[in-house]
Amino acid sequence: MSQHAVNSDALNDLESDVVDAVSVEEPWKLLEEFSDLNRVSGSAEEQQAADYITQRLDEFGVSYDRHEPELYISQPHEADITVLNKSFEPGPLKTVSFAASTTVSGPVEYVGSAGGDLLEDNDDPHEPYHDVGDLTGTIALTAAGSLSVRATNVLADKGAIGVIAIHKHDREPHNGIATPIWGGAPRYDERDKIPDVPIINVNNPDGERLREWAESPEGLDLEMSTDLTTDWMECPIVVADIEADTETDEFVLLHGHYDSWYVGVTDNATGDAGLLETARVFESIADQLERNLRIAWWPGHSTGRYAGSTWYADEFALDIEENCVAQVNMDSPGSKDATEYTDMSCWCPEAHDLVGGAIDDVTGAPYGENFPFRAGDYSFDNLGVTGLFMLSSNIPPEEREKRGFHGVGGCGGNSDAWHVSTDTLDKAGKEELARDIRVYAVSLLRILNADILPFDHARNVRAITDAVKEYDKTAGESFDFSPTLEELETLETELTKFQQAARDGSIPSSQSNEIITRLSRILTRINLVQDGQFEQDPAVGRDPVPRLAPAKKFPILTGDDERFMQVQLTREQNAVIKELRRARSLLPENVSA
Repeated sequence: MSQHAVNSDALNDLESDVVDAVSVEEPWKLLEEFSDLNRVSGSAEEQQAADYITQRLDEFGVSYDRHEPELYISQPHEADITVLNKSFEPGPLKTVSFAASTTVSGPVEYVGSAGGDLLEDNDDPHEPYHDVGDLTGTIALTAAGSLSVRATNVLADKGAIGVIAIHKHDREPHNGIATPIWGGAPRYDERDKIPDVPIINVNNPDGERLREWAESPEGLDLEMSTDLTTDWMECPIVVADIEADTETDEFVLLHGHYDSWYVGVTDNATGDAGLLETARVFESIADQLERNLRIAWWPGHSTGRYAGSTWYADEFALDIEENCVAQVNMDSPGSKDATEYTDMSCWCPEAHDLVGGAIDDVTGAPYGENFPFRAGDYSFDNLGVTGLFMLSSNIPPEEREKRGFHGVGGCGGNSDAWHVSTDTLDKAGKEELARDIRVYAVSLLRILNADILPFDHARNVRAITDAVKEYDKTAGESFDFSPTLEELETLETELTKFQQAARDGSIPSSQSNEIITRLSRILTRINLVQDGQFEQDPAVGRDPVPRLAPAKKFPILTGDDERFMQVQLTREQNAVIKELRRARSLLPENVSA
């Protein structure tokens, strides 16, 4: 019986053995090693980190491949602001990956916050900065903080020659990236989407001072300079293989990034440590696994917009599409004082019971379901792979508020660690890291050894239905989504029958699992993406069922714009209905309505 699980009676013998086998000793060695390495992609210290990972895998007897692709990444170096009509000595200044490397000067115009269309706020139907006029020849100062790449593009389209973003952090602004191109390297026909203006992030006190001057009668004139290297750089990708005793092509992909801003202990050295510990433990039980486990360490996450995982998704697309039953992202586990799984971790709807059960049985901690936003290394969405996690446990919101932390996208919610120089070893917790690794391990085992894959696609359809109902309500008389809702209702009924028949053994398990995986390829794509299966959606905020989400704009559309949107959604609805019918066609005839 496991000594490390809250509800040990709920674990089978193998799960108990794995939970007890997880130790913090090996993970902490990696953290100590990585805590001295600035693992910027394309750097010698990133190579050192890859060397450490492969050396430890060799020690464990784990087989692996080390790929050395050239990725298109952008290393930010220096940023400078010189105020031309005031005396200004700024604190830390940072440019962002894929900003233009140049110097510009001009008057500053404060443009407020972006409004809608940020990653964290998709409720405003307007485009960001919809109320901002012509910015030709000016430098835009925005309070958007970690402004979305779409917002940057809007400011540039309005004529801004540079952008300065005011961050909420009082000491130093967070590092970031400006390109909307998932994977860093654009398609030839998307190369013009790389930003062509310099961007500088400033801390909150400096930003407020600049804002005060910009809004004063005298105004503000300044010169801003940025220095970056944007180029193709060789970056190692390490992929370990834990082969099951059963001969099978099916696998689960467990993955996380090992590059970082600064030493990035909780983003994402803790995840790298968790991947390594999982490889060690699962190699020792490989003969008891029914499916293969593939574990990958990615470069290019921070400076290449998930370039490493995107390269892998492109190079191994057909293998992933045919054989990957789930992808599991390990990012920011083990943050000190992270005790819940409530507002940062996310997963696809069909995996909710699986993930929730693992959290319950191992930790008993609170958890909450969050829609998988377009971020992390979810580079497998377009392929249609069910995803678990993306971020891990979090510091409780009330504790974050007490400490004065503002909202961030990692490090357990510790804004004094995320994408700043202070993400150091003291930000990680040994107990928290071991606990999080055990949650991942149990989740993995329950997929790897499941007779019937534990994904509830009837629940998936209900989540899609809820989103479409909201769009239907918002559209009102402007558009009718009832054809889609009727198809969803029929599909949910048939899926419920299918899943019961699969559990009862009325359908051979091999057939059931093939259907479940094929359903993921359709329903995950409906719920998460809008572009083609072998493409990558841009790295901008997304809503559920993004092909139908433009319906949210109906409240602000009139005349021709409203009718153009009706044309668009008629076509998109046809495409969605066709896919839903294709999902129904996968089900055995005896469960069809």
